[in-house]
Amino acid sequence: MRTKLLYWMPTGLLAALFLMSGTFNVTHQPNVMQVLARLGYPGYVATILGVWKLLAAVTLVFGSRWPRLKEWAFAGLFFELSGAIISHVASSDTVASSAPAGVLLVLTGITYAAQRRFGPASSAL
Repeated sequence: MRTKLLYWMPTGLLAALFLMSGTFNVTHQPNVMQVLARLGYPGYVATILGVWKLLAAVTLVFGSRWPRLKEWAFAGLFFELSGAIISHVASSDTVASSAPAGVLLVLTGITYAAQRRFGPASSAL
């Protein structure tokens, strides 16, 4: 039971956060569009990122049968979050504005480590 908890707590939290974030992106919520405009990105980037986030969230929860797909989802989340941090820094945005991406990046690392250590047994990649 403890092993399942150590696996599902960070995995479920990360999947829920990306499900929410992806939904905000796909539905072009005003806050998302303002941040993208401030960073200099066109509006359609929100849809692209949102779809990727939603697919990653689903893969984190249901991807145990496809370990390679799950690895790609983690890689995609790493690139998306590190890119967000770099975008905020490069556009001279405040450090506080890149903090959510930093926290999610750390949570992604914790989830990846939990998945590797406590995740359901699956075939080799």
